[in-house]
Amino acid sequence: MLVLRSKNNPDKKLLLILISLFIALSLPAYVYLKFIFEDTTEKRLTELLNSDKVKKIEGRITNFKRKVAYPRNGESTSESFDIDSLHFYYIDNGLYEFHHFGGNHSNVLHNGLKVKITYGQGDKFVEILKLEIAKQNTYQINP
Repeated sequence: MLVLRSKNNPDKKLLLILISLFIALSLPAYVYLKFIFEDTTEKRLTELLNSDKVKKIEGRITNFKRKVAYPRNGESTSESFDIDSLHFYYIDNGLYEFHHFGGNHSNVLHNGLKVKITYGQGDKFVEILKLEIAKQNTYQINP
């Protein structure tokens, strides 16, 4: 902020103009986004998750496996599990916060855990969109 304190600095005028311009453009944008524009993101996501475009499966996790590899760029962890006949696989690095509820590798997902998964079926893979963990036998799972 030394530029603003000196009286004979030619950059002071330019800096004040740029700051004023930034504030003059930011304030109307904030008002528009906050009070005029309706954000429908949550509504659209809820509609998508409840639509027929995605599939749901409930069951117990089986064949849970965690594989840790050490390539040149650091540690890489992949995890996979099955629910009924459907196989799920993900690389932990790409979804860093996905399985880190209580720190790194908290073992929240494990064999025998009852879950409900909303997923998208692609040509080559299954994409997890939403994962719900049952609270003490709340999901009715057929044996």
